[in-house]
Amino acid sequence: MVDNRRYDIDWLRTLAFLLLIFYHIGMFYVFDWGWHVKSQHQSEFLQNLMLLSNRWRMPLIFLISGMALALVEPKLKASQLLKLRSLRVFIPLVIGMYIIVPPQLYYELVHNAGFQGSYIEFMNFYINPNTTHFKDYQYSPLGLLTWNHLWYLAYLFAYTLIYLAIRPALMYITNNTSMIKLSIWVLLITLTTWIGIAMYWIKPLFPTTHALVDDWFSHAIYFPIFFLGYLLPKCTLAWKQAIQHRRTWLIGAIIGYVCTLILHNGRLDHWLIHHGFDLQWLAAQGETYFIIFSIRALNLMCWLFMLVGYAGHYLRQNNRFLQYMNEAVLPFYILHQTITIIVAMQLQSFALGPFWEPLTLIILTFAGCAMSYEVIRRNAITRFMFGMKLNAYPGKAQALPLSPANASSQKRIRDEVELL
Repeated sequence: MVDNRRYDIDWLRTLAFLLLIFYHIGMFYVFDWGWHVKSQHQSEFLQNLMLLSNRWRMPLIFLISGMALALVEPKLKASQLLKLRSLRVFIPLVIGMYIIVPPQLYYELVHNAGFQGSYIEFMNFYINPNTTHFKDYQYSPLGLLTWNHLWYLAYLFAYTLIYLAIRPALMYITNNTSMIKLSIWVLLITLTTWIGIAMYWIKPLFPTTHALVDDWFSHAIYFPIFFLGYLLPKCTLAWKQAIQHRRTWLIGAIIGYVCTLILHNGRLDHWLIHHGFDLQWLAAQGETYFIIFSIRALNLMCWLFMLVGYAGHYLRQNNRFLQYMNEAVLPFYILHQTITIIVAMQLQSFALGPFWEPLTLIILTFAGCAMSYEVIRRNAITRFMFGMKLNAYPGKAQALPLSPANASSQKRIRDEVELL
């Protein structure tokens, strides 16, 4: 049987979420960037390393989500997709908000707000939507209840509902033969222009909140990129060109990163002052910001196309690690930030220093995710809680006769679901 699965998308998905875990560990140590809790060992230089992925790490995840949606679209009815998204995205989100995320806010209140009560006391007012405790940490009508890093699941579910509402029109448009011939350069110019406009006009009015209902700048970036991901598998020429021109995207990505470092570290300001430019006058000109935002938008698109291009060229094979991570990546994502914060808070008392503490935190975060996953994947209830396929857990798999029909059905489910 020919295996037509796009393993490059699996690899991108796996690597994107592993990078996200490293990034969140870095947020504990990076200087002057707000996070839930912070280490006493903070590094200003770390900002330069984290800026490498800061602009594109979440857009990449939404791009992959859109690509996965397009690849399974011909095999799933709208009702099937809604059911899968509810089981694998919405339910884990709700469960995560009540079980996984609370320790993050608990330690944040202990660390930053002087809370001295027990975790049980904290939970009593955390789950109470009418609580009057810690008003400064209440960001929704549900009181202290929050989704923190799980906001991606909320956005993905919302974007899926939008997709389902316009699915017939999308399928009609994208099934047009002209879509096959759509050039990557058209997509590049269109998305770069739109993102530059969004940064210039929308971002000042709607700062990022990750609260879904008022986060219009984030939606202006993530939904078009999610839609771009949906288009790429349908635009055969564009996807082929993304792979063909991967070196071009790499050059653009490197130049964009260098420009980011120059702007971030004030090198451009020093150069302009040295050559007699009036910084106050330049800062007052709208054109200055539009040029900067256009460069940032182009940098973002180059990174996305470069990653898709190199994955499409080099990462087309399956292996045991990928098979493991295809199922493990969602539990890893759900668990990682809570594990990081709990471990980080416990490590504070050991005074390990600025080298051994981060190294220990990285090891224990990934070890905690892996050990938790090994427990979760062996039980139907925990598999359900973490959005994993119930038909794949060991106890149930043994009860299924391996007939040709069942084998075919299991392969179809695997191919359709793991990319979601």
